[in-house]
Amino acid sequence: MAIYAGRTETPRLNKHIMTYEEMAARAKEQGNVQEDSPRVQQVFKDKVTFSQEGMKSAREMREYLNKNGLNSARDIKAEFEELDKQLRTKSMDYTNNFLSEMQEVINEEREAWGSEAAGHSFDNSLALMSKAYQVVHDRIVDEFAREDRETTYVIDKDTGARREETVDDRLAELDLAYDRHTTFVAASKKVMAQIKETFGGVKLPEKPKAIEKKTKEAYMEAVSEKNLQRMRQKADSFQDYRPQLSIGSYWENILRQIW
Repeated sequence: MAIYAGRTETPRLNKHIMTYEEMAARAKEQGNVQEDSPRVQQVFKDKVTFSQEGMKSAREMREYLNKNGLNSARDIKAEFEELDKQLRTKSMDYTNNFLSEMQEVINEEREAWGSEAAGHSFDNSLALMSKAYQVVHDRIVDEFAREDRETTYVIDKDTGARREETVDDRLAELDLAYDRHTTFVAASKKVMAQIKETFGGVKLPEKPKAIEKKTKEAYMEAVSEKNLQRMRQKADSFQDYRPQLSIGSYWENILRQIW
């Protein structure tokens, strides 16, 4: 199923419970259709008569079921509404959903920009990841702004009770997914720096641990509000998506060497 704003589509339940009058009207309509249709065979029905003892036994059974909460005439509508809320309550970690959705955006951007977005350089990787974050971020904001949006729920961490999900709840999930992914990227660049020095004979101007820290800083600054606003503007070139960083050209050149 397609992922949008960090979620797959939740199945919709038919919450309308038919009244006796509606069921009777439907049965009558079906009866009229059958009368107009060719008769293949005629079905004979037997009549059943209950004794006084049988009626008494039925009443006693009904009273027992009512007393013990087993009456089939329970509030079906309320149960459907509760089930619908359960289906729309966050029950798992959706990090993979967000990462999959951002990867789809990255693939679309690569296809749209062609050779400009090709390659896995520091600049391209940073621009693509931050652009994907911006697209999913704005999808979430738009999703919660829709008047016809189905209400979703989360379990409150403090009270343990179910409450309506807010746009800030969903954006916090996106931030967590982005943070986890970029932490992994930064750690992998530290390992790459160690490999270059140990096996490649390359003497880097900074320690691998410092490279890890600056990589993480670059990715987090790339999704600052200032950079997100730039990415929402029409771009004439893929380079227009390149985030503005404050780590300086010295560190940018070091990180380019690692990629």
